[in-house]
Amino acid sequence: MIVRARQDHPAHPGGQTLAEFALVLPILLVLLLAVADFGRVFAASITTEASARNAAEIGAIERLRNKPPADPLDQWTYYTALHEQIARVVCSELSVLPNTTFNSADRSCPTMPLIGVCIRDDMDPICGNPIYGFSSSYPGACSRLADPWSNASGGMDLSYAVEVRVCYQFTTLFNLHFTLPGNVGLDLGDVWIQRDRVFAVDCPPPPSPPPGVGWTC
Repeated sequence: MIVRARQDHPAHPGGQTLAEFALVLPILLVLLLAVADFGRVFAASITTEASARNAAEIGAIERLRNKPPADPLDQWTYYTALHEQIARVVCSELSVLPNTTFNSADRSCPTMPLIGVCIRDDMDPICGNPIYGFSSSYPGACSRLADPWSNASGGMDLSYAVEVRVCYQFTTLFNLHFTLPGNVGLDLGDVWIQRDRVFAVDCPPPPSPPPGVGWTC
């Protein structure tokens, strides 16, 4: 009788490597998408901040150049138009971002982003009020828009400050929503970016203007 020795063949290492790669690949993809999302959120945050700042500057300069009328009824029309002009600046600059509802016909954003405006000149009768053509409903995530507003100038004589608050909803690549035990929600898809900027144009008279010389800002 011939007895042959048993030969144990080791498993092919390629199969083990492929299995390990299959386990690690999803984690690598998640990390890659997370890095990409971080960059996108950071860029959207900078754009939102710049839009609020630019809109406040344009509003402050416009308030300086064109004074409000003396009639209270005409003042309402004046400030309504000024608020809309400022909000359109924000809307136009954020139109490059996803989720914005930019209407190119009148440069309004009916639902996103959410915008609030106040002219700090002790006169603005609609300080912080909803703006026509823009959303008037503020979700809980936009807490700054729901905070109290004030049109007080702070005692800055002949200075014109404009406050602009912007809330923008950014949806990440991970648009995932879970309900955890205890009815606790976990949202991995939405990042609410809030920015509040104030721009002031100071126009005080000179301390001692020459006699007979008029002064204009």
